[in-house]
Amino acid sequence: MGIWTHLTQDKIKKLSDAPSQLPESGFLWLDTQLDEELSWLPAVESLLGFKLDELHLEDLGNTFHPSHFDIGDGYNILIIRSLSSKPLFDENNRLSIKTRPVFFVITPKLLVTFRPKDSRTFAMARKFVDSAPEKPMDEIETFLKFKRAPAGTDELMIQLVSNLVDRFMETRIEISEQLDRWQRDLLNPRKRFQDWNALLAARNEMNRLESVAQDQRDALTDWQDDQEREGRMAAALQVNARDTLEHLERVVSLTRRLGANTETAVQLHFSATAHKTNEIVTVLTMLTALFMPLTLISGIFGMNFEEIPFLKNPNGFWISLGLMGLSSIVSIGLIFWIKGRNHLGKP
Repeated sequence: MGIWTHLTQDKIKKLSDAPSQLPESGFLWLDTQLDEELSWLPAVESLLGFKLDELHLEDLGNTFHPSHFDIGDGYNILIIRSLSSKPLFDENNRLSIKTRPVFFVITPKLLVTFRPKDSRTFAMARKFVDSAPEKPMDEIETFLKFKRAPAGTDELMIQLVSNLVDRFMETRIEISEQLDRWQRDLLNPRKRFQDWNALLAARNEMNRLESVAQDQRDALTDWQDDQEREGRMAAALQVNARDTLEHLERVVSLTRRLGANTETAVQLHFSATAHKTNEIVTVLTMLTALFMPLTLISGIFGMNFEEIPFLKNPNGFWISLGLMGLSSIVSIGLIFWIKGRNHLGKP
């Protein structure tokens, strides 16, 4: 059934059971887990006095649902995909960003959070609520790292969403370090790069993460537009909403930058490989130019004819060696002349 909590302006109180009516002051927060399915639904509908839409109930049961905001009759529903607690890189050093949905059912006096069991953000809140029946609000701000004490369900929701979004920001260091290592390996001429599958998977995950962040931004923007249209957007709520949207913009720009850096490193790798190949071909060309006259002279004197000039001459052997040496000197001189004119790409 989850944890029922009553929040007012000056304290928080954990409730032992579902309340029979909505409070006159403050608001209620029901924190429940996905593995509990919808066992909390009858108590919530009885408390609110109306039923949730069937389509929204289907959304609540869909763990693959993207981030989304929708308006119901007397309530709003917000779906935000949060980062999984699993490691970012698997045993094969492949980037794998797993996300799970967090569902928010928002009414003026009741906030229902339907989230994964191992969510770090909600685990902190649950641990705090379980620690004592009552806590002053200033301790809530410190423990949950809220920017200010929530005055309503919308403020508590946006602060929880902000903490979920910040988890994505925390991943940038680990991802950036791994991409930097791959970039160094790609540009290292003494090391053959082997992690092409992992690099391709990282590029795909960057694109997927960008899509997730854009969906989150669109959902929060729709929620913000609804608040402003209904005139419920308080100043403090606007600050939190803008801050969360700004963090999402940073996540989008970060994924784009990391993807662009990866693509640039791949292009530089192929350019460096092509340059190295050109250098090898240049060396082979110079060797071919050096030995081509020698091959020609040896081929001429190796013809199977009875009469060849210098064939029966006692000094014919030395004459042929002299011709070979002279041609070698001319070839070497020609190579140095070409290098001096910078035709080989080096000064």
